[in-house]
Amino acid sequence: MVVCSIESDVCEQERLSCRARKLLNQEIEFISNPCFGDPNAESDILKNCDIGSHQAPFDENRSAASSGSSTTISRLCNAEVLSAEEERVLFRRLNYLKFKANQHRSQLDPEWVTENELDLIEQLLHQAELVRDEILRRNMRLIVSIVKKCTTTGVSFDELFSDGCLTLLKAIDKFDYSRGFRFSTYAYHAISNYAYRKIANRRKERAKYKQLPPERSMEEAGAVKNPLMGTATWDELSELLNESIHTLDEREQLIVKSRFALGKHRKILTFQKLADQLGISKERVRQLEQRAVAKLRTVAEGTRLELIRDLVCE
Repeated sequence: MVVCSIESDVCEQERLSCRARKLLNQEIEFISNPCFGDPNAESDILKNCDIGSHQAPFDENRSAASSGSSTTISRLCNAEVLSAEEERVLFRRLNYLKFKANQHRSQLDPEWVTENELDLIEQLLHQAELVRDEILRRNMRLIVSIVKKCTTTGVSFDELFSDGCLTLLKAIDKFDYSRGFRFSTYAYHAISNYAYRKIANRRKERAKYKQLPPERSMEEAGAVKNPLMGTATWDELSELLNESIHTLDEREQLIVKSRFALGKHRKILTFQKLADQLGISKERVRQLEQRAVAKLRTVAEGTRLELIRDLVCE
């Protein structure tokens, strides 16, 4: 019994040590302020700290906007815009919670740590995340207003909205409320600049795509059409894909045609060759292929284009 008890204690300590190391490896980014050292700072800053506890998580808000419908956009814009005082209160609370979490974390010893110490740090970080999500929720209207102006045929609302949310989260972490500027102004410039850069880069990519020789990707690849498919099946799938390919943008069309050997030449282009042609990373080509396939799957729902699923799986 004594041996079992000792083993149990060792396992528990190892579990706590693992949690402690995870916290020590986690980056806690915050903007410090002299008022955080005041004796009454905690009671003053954290009073009535229940913001965000009943709001939808960030990922739910982002996925809800994927349809881009007017109803969805209206729902995202329901939250009231933060006043200057509300901004100050929320940002002071956000940074103080991270400050306290970092303060407690600096005293951790992974080999001699208690569960209460870890629970306290994790709870402070969780409360900080709720405050951050509240700031995000109250600025949804700003993101949507910028994205609606910037959406083009080459960059979708969903793509810009998702990027806008991520840009806003980064802006939240870097904003210094003590300087007296409004966060909405700071965030507006951050989101707008990112959106305009993305559109400009996309236009450059499209221009580069248009300069490629016709069917060049089909001629340069060394691989042949899928050897696991019969010729008749391959021809049928190629035909079906060609029927729905217009739903993709020009860059996605190039990637799908190159990856699935559509067109006059039945050869497959590698991710690396496509990356070199488009001037992007190999991983980005892979992501774009996955996005294009997802669009084709949506088009395929309930039609004979469902055969496309078989093409993707083989």
